[in-house]
Amino acid sequence: MPEIRLDGESLLKCIEVIEAQLNQIRRMAAMSRAPAPSAQGIDLTMIEWRGKGSVIVPASVKWAWAFAYEQDGTYKPESKALVQRIEQYGKVEMDGYEMTLGGRDKRLLNRKKLK
Repeated sequence: MPEIRLDGESLLKCIEVIEAQLNQIRRMAAMSRAPAPSAQGIDLTMIEWRGKGSVIVPASVKWAWAFAYEQDGTYKPESKALVQRIEQYGKVEMDGYEMTLGGRDKRLLNRKKLK
Protein backbone atom coordinates (compact mmCIF):
# COMPACT_ATOMS: atom_id res chain seq x y z
CA MET A 1 0.00 0.00 0.00
CA PRO A 2 1.40 3.43 -0.93
CA GLU A 3 2.26 5.82 1.85
CA ILE A 4 0.32 9.10 2.01
CA ARG A 5 1.82 12.11 3.72
CA LEU A 6 0.04 15.30 4.72
CA ASP A 7 1.56 18.29 6.36
CA GLY A 8 -0.05 19.49 9.58
CA GLU A 9 -1.64 22.58 8.03
CA SER A 10 -3.36 20.60 5.25
CA LEU A 11 -4.64 18.07 7.76
CA LEU A 12 -6.06 20.83 10.00
CA LYS A 13 -7.85 22.41 7.02
CA CYS A 14 -9.42 19.03 6.17
CA ILE A 15 -10.55 18.59 9.78
CA GLU A 16 -12.07 22.09 9.83
CA VAL A 17 -14.07 21.36 6.66
CA ILE A 18 -15.33 18.07 8.10
CA GLU A 19 -16.30 19.73 11.41
CA ALA A 20 -18.20 22.49 9.59
CA GLN A 21 -20.11 19.89 7.56
CA LEU A 22 -20.91 17.88 10.71
CA ASN A 23 -22.19 21.02 12.45
CA GLN A 24 -24.43 21.77 9.48
CA ILE A 25 -25.79 18.20 9.54
CA ARG A 26 -26.45 18.49 13.29
CA ARG A 27 -28.33 21.80 12.80
CA MET A 28 -30.46 20.30 10.03
CA ALA A 29 -31.23 17.21 12.12
CA ALA A 30 -32.21 19.34 15.11
CA MET A 31 -34.50 21.48 12.95
CA SER A 32 -36.27 18.45 11.51
CA ARG A 33 -36.94 17.04 15.01
CA ALA A 34 -38.09 20.26 16.62
CA PRO A 35 -41.74 21.17 16.27
CA ALA A 36 -42.49 24.34 14.37
CA PRO A 37 -42.90 27.42 16.55
CA SER A 38 -46.46 28.43 17.31
CA ALA A 39 -48.27 31.49 15.97
CA GLN A 40 -50.20 31.76 19.24
CA GLY A 41 -50.91 35.37 20.12
CA ILE A 42 -51.04 36.43 16.47
CA ASP A 43 -54.45 37.51 15.11
CA LEU A 44 -55.08 35.73 11.81
CA THR A 45 -58.74 36.73 11.43
CA MET A 46 -58.08 39.71 9.15
CA ILE A 47 -55.95 37.80 6.61
CA GLU A 48 -57.79 37.16 3.31
CA TRP A 49 -56.96 33.54 2.53
CA ARG A 50 -57.33 32.55 -1.11
CA GLY A 51 -57.59 29.29 -2.99
CA LYS A 52 -57.31 28.27 -6.64
CA GLY A 53 -58.11 31.08 -9.01
CA SER A 54 -57.47 33.65 -6.26
CA VAL A 55 -60.95 33.06 -4.86
CA ILE A 56 -61.33 34.07 -1.20
CA VAL A 57 -61.88 30.92 0.86
CA PRO A 58 -63.09 30.23 4.41
CA ALA A 59 -60.62 29.51 7.20
CA SER A 60 -61.60 25.83 7.22
CA VAL A 61 -60.11 24.81 3.84
CA LYS A 62 -57.12 22.42 3.79
CA TRP A 63 -54.85 24.70 1.74
CA ALA A 64 -54.84 28.44 1.08
CA TRP A 65 -52.54 31.33 0.33
CA ALA A 66 -52.50 35.07 1.07
CA PHE A 67 -50.42 38.05 0.12
CA ALA A 68 -47.63 38.65 2.65
CA TYR A 69 -46.56 42.08 1.40
CA GLU A 70 -48.05 45.19 -0.19
CA GLN A 71 -47.10 46.01 -3.77
CA ASP A 72 -44.48 48.48 -2.52
CA GLY A 73 -42.76 45.69 -0.56
CA THR A 74 -43.94 46.66 2.93
CA TYR A 75 -45.68 44.14 5.16
CA LYS A 76 -49.46 43.89 4.88
CA PRO A 77 -50.65 45.14 8.29
CA GLU A 78 -52.91 42.13 8.92
CA SER A 79 -50.14 39.60 8.25
CA LYS A 80 -47.04 41.46 9.50
CA ALA A 81 -46.66 39.59 12.82
CA LEU A 82 -47.16 36.20 11.15
CA VAL A 83 -44.74 36.94 8.30
CA GLN A 84 -42.09 38.16 10.73
CA ARG A 85 -42.46 35.00 12.82
CA ILE A 86 -42.15 32.84 9.67
CA GLU A 87 -39.10 34.83 8.53
CA GLN A 88 -37.53 34.13 11.91
CA TYR A 89 -38.36 30.41 12.18
CA GLY A 90 -39.08 29.23 8.61
CA LYS A 91 -42.58 28.03 9.47
CA VAL A 92 -45.14 28.26 12.26
CA GLU A 93 -48.08 26.15 13.39
CA MET A 94 -51.45 27.27 14.71
CA ASP A 95 -54.88 25.69 15.04
CA GLY A 96 -53.84 22.55 13.14
CA TYR A 97 -52.26 24.44 10.21
CA GLU A 98 -48.67 24.99 9.13
CA MET A 99 -47.88 28.39 7.67
CA THR A 100 -44.85 29.17 5.50
CA LEU A 101 -43.73 31.71 2.92
CA GLY A 102 -43.90 30.56 -0.69
CA GLY A 103 -44.27 31.71 -4.24
CA ARG A 104 -41.52 32.66 -6.65
CA ASP A 105 -40.02 35.31 -4.38
CA LYS A 106 -41.29 34.04 -1.00
CA ARG A 107 -43.84 36.84 -1.04
CA LEU A 108 -46.94 34.73 -0.37
CA LEU A 109 -48.21 33.10 2.81
CA ASN A 110 -49.05 29.43 2.43
CA ARG A 111 -51.30 27.64 4.89
CA LYS A 112 -51.87 23.88 4.86
CA LYS A 113 -53.71 21.53 7.17
CA LEU A 114 -51.42 19.33 9.28
CA LYS A 115 -51.98 15.59 8.95
